[in-house]
Amino acid sequence: MDVQTATRPARKPQPKCPLRPGEPCTLCQLDVTGPQDCPVVFLVREDEELQAEWAARRRAERGL
Repeated sequence: MDVQTATRPARKPQPKCPLRPGEPCTLCQLDVTGPQDCPVVFLVREDEELQAEWAARRRAERGL
């Protein structure tokens, strides 16, 4: 094992926001620890119309 990797502290992974692809979760809601308990993410994933709109926007961004 390399000496540098043995002494370097491990970085904590930064959760990504599922609603803003490529961006980190900024914990924009109070009492949220990440996307897993974000009320905005929950609402989008539970609402069929919002889910369809979000999916259409992602497809458009990818050029599909």
